Amino acid sequence: MKVKICGITNREDAVWALNDGAHFIGVDFRRRSPRRVAPEAAKDWVPGLPAFASVVGVFDDEPSQWIAKVAADMNLKGVQLSGPQTPQRLRGLRQVLTITECPPFIIKAMACPGPEALEAIPRWGDAVDYVLLHDPAEGRPGRNPRPFDWSLAAAAAAHGKPVFLGGGLTAENVGEAARLGRPFAVDATAGVEKSTRHKHRAKLRAFITAALLGRPA
Repeated sequence: MKVKICGITNREDAVWALNDGAHFIGVDFRRRSPRRVAPEAAKDWVPGLPAFASVVGVFDDEPSQWIAKVAADMNLKGVQLSGPQTPQRLRGLRQVLTITECPPFIIKAMACPGPEALEAIPRWGDAVDYVLLHDPAEGRPGRNPRPFDWSLAAAAAAHGKPVFLGGGLTAENVGEAARLGRPFAVDATAGVEKSTRHKHRAKLRAFITAALLGRPA
């Protein structure tokens, strides 16, 4: 199972996560996010991360050309989209991303209040490479992700897309989430923080260790 640490706002936290074994680093470029990193500031450290780092840029519904430029400038390995994108919008983004030397993969993040939400996955077809399931309340101002029905990740994977599972994950519950959802990767943000814009070193290491071992820390 892979591990993604999202909401990284600085080089130090990124290096900690990578050194502790994270496979993916999420940098949030969404304008309304409390963990937003402006592209101008990200240029100071994101492109200089180790070559093996799979950095994923998190976006809302910004213009495709702007997303592609940020992806190229930051050498992003992946692009994660929140919001109500249509399959046509995602296919258009895929086409525009070909301007980068190595086009990044696309993760479609989706709020998952119940199994009915998974019906959208087949419609995206080859427009996305992965789906990320998260708490339906996560996008509301002042709300941190919380646990939800993690077993939905297994149902989502049956639609043919590898699944990133988020939603209130911590070192204490990631083993249970992995057992129930059997995801391709787990995704943590608030559960490894000491504040909104800084990770907690001990929590970070404990989460990654627990995820890789498949049991609580």
